[in-house]
Amino acid sequence: MYLISKNLIFRRTCIASKVVLLFLYCMYSIAWGTSFDCDRNRCGLKTDGSYPHLVLGTVQKVASDTDTAAVYRWAKEYGYWADLPDNQGNFIRSIQMMSVEITGQGSTEEITLLMGREHYDAIVIKAGDLVRYTPHEMTQPIPEDTEDTNRLYWNIFGCIAVLCRADDGKCFERYSTGIYGVADGIGLNSHGEVSEEVTRRIDPITYLPIRSRID
Repeated sequence: MYLISKNLIFRRTCIASKVVLLFLYCMYSIAWGTSFDCDRNRCGLKTDGSYPHLVLGTVQKVASDTDTAAVYRWAKEYGYWADLPDNQGNFIRSIQMMSVEITGQGSTEEITLLMGREHYDAIVIKAGDLVRYTPHEMTQPIPEDTEDTNRLYWNIFGCIAVLCRADDGKCFERYSTGIYGVADGIGLNSHGEVSEEVTRRIDPITYLPIRSRID
């Protein structure tokens, strides 16, 4: 009887410990995945300037003016966007940020991407939409209708377009979210290194998955 009771206590203790660990892991995962997390994830920014890779991902959050101001202050404090004028109000009027979730190598990650505010206002991207991001070519001229954006701002954001609206599940099935080379569509990690998933590749024109192998 004593041995049975001891075994039961041991089993319950183990189960309770596993539940606690699972809870802590879930809480950590949720916190780490917070959009625009400046304390633990550098606000989701991966580079100082226009992110140089092709991205397909799902919008988790469109930044409010408060979010944008917080990211701006953090970035300027830590040496990002040194060429930008020290004018938070003008930055908020010129730039729209969004946190985009990507998948790859069995995990998910949120990164912060930037676009021109007037272009965002024209298409209105919402949380849940599947989007495509591409960087600006540095030699690409600023469109004539981009009246409020000068070269300094142009050089830190890219072009974001909607591929699928949030409620179009069939559209989502056509694409494979992730980060890819702009020219060749080869899968990359968020640091721009070739992904270990050597068969992951998309057509850089249509953005649809294609079969390939990196030798």
